[in-house]
Amino acid sequence: MSFFDGVVTTAQKAVRQATVHTAINSGGSAQAASFTVDIEQIPGLIAKYEDAREKMERILRKAQQLGNIQGPGEDEVSQRLVTSLNEMAGHNEGCLSWAVADGIKRLTSQIDQLKAAQREYQTTDENATARQV
Repeated sequence: MSFFDGVVTTAQKAVRQATVHTAINSGGSAQAASFTVDIEQIPGLIAKYEDAREKMERILRKAQQLGNIQGPGEDEVSQRLVTSLNEMAGHNEGCLSWAVADGIKRLTSQIDQLKAAQREYQTTDENATARQV
């Protein structure tokens, strides 16, 4: 084994990484962001993102249930409470269901990007292998 067998050039390293575009919350406003991930880590990352998305989908169902609760009574205070909870749990921008649904959408986008990067890398790798034969 020579010294250069374990050396990975910067170009080779870049080829083995995928860039995922996302957004981060910065004091109430979303700003574009991105990160890179090694191709070999993509399957594990996809699995973790899919688990997170499933958890968020359960949270969304609970938020939607919260938006449909009935008051403990017919009095004005109970009805105001129900109205407030329904609004806070609703789908309007900034409300709970909206925020959770937006998070699900962003996770789905990142999963799709990771899967696309994985397919692209596999196709490139298969094409390179076919040329070498």
